[in-house]
Amino acid sequence: MKKIKDERLQIQHLKNIRIAFTVQTVGILAILLYEMLTEGVMEATDNPLWLLFILTMVVLGWLNLKISVDEYDNAKEQKKPGGYYRVVILSALIGTILALLAKFGPDSSSNSEAFIIGSVVFVCFLIPFSFVYSIIKKRSEDNDI
Repeated sequence: MKKIKDERLQIQHLKNIRIAFTVQTVGILAILLYEMLTEGVMEATDNPLWLLFILTMVVLGWLNLKISVDEYDNAKEQKKPGGYYRVVILSALIGTILALLAKFGPDSSSNSEAFIIGSVVFVCFLIPFSFVYSIIKKRSEDNDI
């Protein structure tokens, strides 16, 4: 096969991939929804398609982070990002809120389960926030030079 050099054909090829990805994702969601309605939520989450769906969404979100930062840079005037402590405080606040919801919510988890939930949520928010912060900081330093 030859490499496609025409930009219009490359864009059309990417659009075709996007449509195929959308159809595939809707199909996986339909299968999981059907299984959830017929057999219950636990059976649906035990399905390997659930893991595939979650992994696909995580990868898609990670890949879109850089695009989001580019849009953020274009929409806003170039200025230095705030302190990194804001990222840590925001992540800790979200983790604490969800830990408290787990502790005092309708299922009322034990202290150790609530702590684990809060810690996992804290780390899950801290990693992407830190990644975006580092990209914005690096770009602001590059613009200063």
